[in-house]
Amino acid sequence: MSTPPDNPFTPRPGRIRSAGSGGRAKTYLTRMTKALSSAGGVRRTALPARPRAALRGGRRRVIVKARIVRMSASSVTALAAHIGYIRRDAALEEKDRGKLFDAMSEDANASDLVKSITDDRHHFRFIVSPEDGAEMADLKPFVRDLVSQMETDLGTRLEWVGAVHHDTGRPHAHLVIRGRREDGSDLVMPRAYISHGIRERAEDLVILELGPETRLEQERKLQSDIAAERVTRIDHFIARKVSPEHEFRLMDSPSQYRTLHAARLRTLERLGLARKLGAGRWQMRENFRDVLRGLSERHDIIKTMNRALVGHGGRRLDSDAIFDKSDPDGRSVTGAVLQTGLTGEAHDRAYAIIDGMDGRAVFVELGVAGDVEEQKLGAIVTVSQPNLEPKPSDITINRIARANGGVYSAGLHQADDPRSSPEYVAAHVRRLEALRRAGHVERSADTDWKIPRDFLDRTKVYERTQARYRAAQVLVRSELGLKEQETALGMTWLDDAPPSSGVPMGFGQEVAEAQANRRAFLAGIGMKVEAGIGLTAAQKTDLLKRDLAQAGRTLAEEIRKPYSPAPERGHVEGIYREPVSRVSGKFALIERQRDFTIVPWRQVLEQRRGMAVSGVVRGGKISWTLGRGIGMVD
Repeated sequence: MSTPPDNPFTPRPGRIRSAGSGGRAKTYLTRMTKALSSAGGVRRTALPARPRAALRGGRRRVIVKARIVRMSASSVTALAAHIGYIRRDAALEEKDRGKLFDAMSEDANASDLVKSITDDRHHFRFIVSPEDGAEMADLKPFVRDLVSQMETDLGTRLEWVGAVHHDTGRPHAHLVIRGRREDGSDLVMPRAYISHGIRERAEDLVILELGPETRLEQERKLQSDIAAERVTRIDHFIARKVSPEHEFRLMDSPSQYRTLHAARLRTLERLGLARKLGAGRWQMRENFRDVLRGLSERHDIIKTMNRALVGHGGRRLDSDAIFDKSDPDGRSVTGAVLQTGLTGEAHDRAYAIIDGMDGRAVFVELGVAGDVEEQKLGAIVTVSQPNLEPKPSDITINRIARANGGVYSAGLHQADDPRSSPEYVAAHVRRLEALRRAGHVERSADTDWKIPRDFLDRTKVYERTQARYRAAQVLVRSELGLKEQETALGMTWLDDAPPSSGVPMGFGQEVAEAQANRRAFLAGIGMKVEAGIGLTAAQKTDLLKRDLAQAGRTLAEEIRKPYSPAPERGHVEGIYREPVSRVSGKFALIERQRDFTIVPWRQVLEQRRGMAVSGVVRGGKISWTLGRGIGMVD
């Protein structure tokens, strides 16, 4: 083979080698060490050996759930809610009520950590749950040892707080770890370390305390998995072995476990998640593990509700005890807030248990903690489904597409409405991207969008599938409990609450008794109210005036100006100072040069706090003008 004189390259046939690494593949240990070194530098010997493919003999399982939370304005509120959740009295042992612990203290100051995290880029939340946690003497030393080992692995001291919960069948620990290193840089944990490194460290510590898991213990745990309505280790094995057609063959199971696996398959068949095809052959439902997770979550919710209803007789749990946000025809629920807390795998979604007027208790997932308003215990609320109708952007997209042969694009949108800003059009494109990922629309190579004729119907279907991630609509009827409303000098929810149909039960019976006490109180101040008829318009106006007059007397001492009632008809103007919460509702304080008045409040007024507003009162409603002639009706 000749080589041209202008190209001095000479081939050297021989064994293929990997350039740059001596021909050796990088091990898991090497890769993790390199990743951790880039995050701050650690010693090579400080890391777990490798991720496990399956449970090894003698290992004791520990479940570690991790979440990295990026900080934002709403994250601060969510973090405070999470801290409140993990140190709630109901989940802790009596000696630890209301306390958190850290490396050195049994009563750690969480407020300092929260203030520090507020300025960080992110923080970490962990749930550590040893399978044999009930057999361990105390989880606190175990958690401290685990965090100490993490500090060694990561090469930095960690700031953290934790709590050990005993409100489930398995004791578990919640940890909040600051996302900053000792030197002030961001703390970055490699994905591999979060996925299995921490878990293996935890398993080693459990083995150190309890010893390796014996074969007898393993078989006992597998026996308990047979009838469990949750995801078990047998289910994970089956999921790994099913064919692309979702068929599982019992011959793929280890011979010593085939009897147990066959028994588990019969349980899954009873639950409608498996179907026997023949000898040793089973057809598995595609999402059988997701269904099992849903069943487990439902069982946990029912347990939570039963604990909340202790001491509240006359209540019942029906098949619809869990509020279905995805059902547009579902019933709304009115009642008292019985309990609030956090739910979800990462305990980051707020929930409330509503004591319904019909004697039924309902569990409602409200939305992401921090994004929804915290509900006061005892408050009267009405909860309804989120709006599942097509969004205004969907209607705009559909209108433009129908006018252009079923095609939508950013250019067509700009041509249809030249006043539309690029950001406004981009928001419509992002909406279409979300719908495309769900398979409802198609995008062509030239960035045009094919919009089907049933586009609006498809958006309804999409909204229903996304309903669990939407916030339920919560209307606060009254922040006062029934006892407080009985003698309140003002318009209360009790005055407008409809009479119970049929025999009142549970909370409905309590409402009926409170209404009777309320009528007796009103009679004592000269207002006669007949049962089932309610207050007259004049009586409601009288109660409202009394409530605002009482508020006026209290505020006059603070403002050092006299209170003047707002006119029934005419102009109102002045400086909007602040909202005022009263028995009769929420009102706005309008200060003038020589006096002040109190009028109905609206959220849009907050944009003008400390600024001049004016409005016209007609028939109990106010038409506001908020600068530059912008009008709104209250």
